Amino acid sequence: MLHPATQSPEERAALSRLRQILNTPGLLRANFVQMKRSCGTPTCRCAKTRRHWHLSWYINQSKNGKLRMKCVPKHQLEEIRQWVACYQEARQLLTTVGDIYWHRVGKGKK
Repeated sequence: MLHPATQSPEERAALSRLRQILNTPGLLRANFVQMKRSCGTPTCRCAKTRRHWHLSWYINQSKNGKLRMKCVPKHQLEEIRQWVACYQEARQLLTTVGDIYWHRVGKGKK
């Protein structure tokens, strides 16, 4: 690893923020999806017509080539939204750092 004095300001900032994210609990590789569904109660208005179906939030993720989904409870919605945002920011920071090191390949002492 390079000494911090030899790192560019962009690299130092990206690595610092990445460390902060990794030290905070909660990373989730997923996407949010809003779907309509019927609740299953026979007396509910959603049982009669699709336009009255209830809106629900789901997270989806591809694993081993298969898509899997989970319903997100309302009381966890903001917490899970934060986990997904942290993962996406970490992924972007890794791309930034990776690009910096990509440009360094072959630019060293011979």
